[in-house]
Amino acid sequence: QRAARVFPADSPAKGSGFWTSDSGSLSRRFIAVAPRGLTIEYAVNRTLSELQAGVRSLLDNPVAVAESAGFEPEHAPELVSRYGVQVLYGNTIRDLDAAQRSFETQLSISGRVNTATLTGKTAFEEVRQILDRLAKPEERFEDRLHVVTASSMMSHGVDIDRLNIMVMLGLPLTAAEFIQTTARVGRRWPGMVYVMHKMARERDAGVFGCFDKFVKQGDRFVEAIAITRRSRRILEKTAAAIALSRIIAIHEPRADAALTTVSALRAYSAAGGYALDVEFAAAEEALRLTGDVDEPLRSQLRSWYERYFNNLASPAGTVKFPADLSPTGPPMTSLRDVEEQAPVFGIEGNPA
Repeated sequence: QRAARVFPADSPAKGSGFWTSDSGSLSRRFIAVAPRGLTIEYAVNRTLSELQAGVRSLLDNPVAVAESAGFEPEHAPELVSRYGVQVLYGNTIRDLDAAQRSFETQLSISGRVNTATLTGKTAFEEVRQILDRLAKPEERFEDRLHVVTASSMMSHGVDIDRLNIMVMLGLPLTAAEFIQTTARVGRRWPGMVYVMHKMARERDAGVFGCFDKFVKQGDRFVEAIAITRRSRRILEKTAAAIALSRIIAIHEPRADAALTTVSALRAYSAAGGYALDVEFAAAEEALRLTGDVDEPLRSQLRSWYERYFNNLASPAGTVKFPADLSPTGPPMTSLRDVEEQAPVFGIEGNPA
């Protein structure tokens, strides 16, 4: 119920913010590709083939390539290391599997292409080994990873300077995911992102028409987070916190005693200090459930308090702490508590 403030605030001027500013250094270059009359897998194969062929040409003929590109030949090994591995990013596992099956047999380059996969199906130990190989590549180029297929699991926490080229299988569903994912490449050295638009999808086709604006002003297209207080599911998850907070912050000072056990709270309630109608009215007022549209929430909140007080008054109850009286579970201790929790067991078989 507090007045909201947006943080961080909008920049005072284009290209200049409170924490960032434009510079003359290139961070990433984005290339939009619209495959027409052919499959997106074919376009990916051709792109990866050209990228790998360019790297291998630099490896085989460093002097000629350096002369044509305008850099000193002694930088060739470093450039091969920085741009010798490409990331193929897909929005779905199905797209990635199809693309991987295609390029593993259709890449038109000589030599072996070593691949690895980073998706939710990849075992943790394998993920660790892949990241180690990317961060500390093998001495010989033939032994290194050349193509890494990745899903959204890579868009958070993978910070490896050698990842500087990415090919995207279609535009991600949100602008936030596009920004987060493309930030995995070009973190230290200039990066390059090829976006293979699925032109049969309306959103991809629309973004392709104004791709430069989409990239330059991507932060403007980040979707706002939906926040609502009129949700029965949210009330179910937070009612226990409201009730327990009043016990700790209001009733314990009044009772001048610790109400940390069910027996103590039951005795306090029997003495008239803790009543259903009073608690429900206080919670109703705090949540401002006053309008006609709030009637379902009021009814649900009333039902919750009635069940809570029934559990408190039950002589057959075996629970020890007031939080265990909640009919919808204890108060949330983390925003992850909205999902069903899985126990984690240690080596000795005990819950960690």
